[in-house]
Amino acid sequence: MARNKHPEETVRRILDVSLKLFQEKGYDATTIQDIVDALGMSKGAIYHHFKSKAEIMDLLSERYYRNLGWYPEPKGVPGENGLEKLRYIFRFFLSDPHKEEIDGMMLALLRDPKMVSLSLDSVFREAAPYMRRLVQEAIDDGSASPRFPDALSEAFMLLTNVWMWAELYRCDREGYRQKFLFCKAMLEQFGLPILTDELVEVAMDYYDRLLKRRAEAN
Repeated sequence: MARNKHPEETVRRILDVSLKLFQEKGYDATTIQDIVDALGMSKGAIYHHFKSKAEIMDLLSERYYRNLGWYPEPKGVPGENGLEKLRYIFRFFLSDPHKEEIDGMMLALLRDPKMVSLSLDSVFREAAPYMRRLVQEAIDDGSASPRFPDALSEAFMLLTNVWMWAELYRCDREGYRQKFLFCKAMLEQFGLPILTDELVEVAMDYYDRLLKRRAEAN
């Protein structure tokens, strides 16, 4: 078998074609065979790079973050201080239409144990360390004085990226609001008041849009 001399290009092609199919047919309705047919390559070539369709979706999500000009470098985030940057990021990720599209596709994966495992790995490998750098910026500039900043960064990312994300599948609107209010109170208690009342409402608008997207898909 000839060796693939351009694996990065192959991965890019797989991601681009998969995203197009997920957008057109929906994640659930798209099969690996659909991706194979659209690419004109063998199924083995796809599995050489991705073990499953869930891994393709996970890397599409990761690519979205990489393509942001200020991620993963906190100094590029808009805001006069660390706390303002944290609030900006939270608002951005709940209002950006491209992020919402990715999240809408990933709703289909909420019951997939493999995706839960990938989400947990992503939290500890990328999301929590990134938040921790911004928290440190807030500490250095005096905009926040959190206790247990390492643990708090991990806890908040776990709650928002795993616990609250999974609740989109089975939680009613008021229950979801209560969870955000819990996160708000927890952050305030430990000296990191990221979530304002206005940001809670931004989160609820996001909840409404994603649930509408899911209803339309069904």
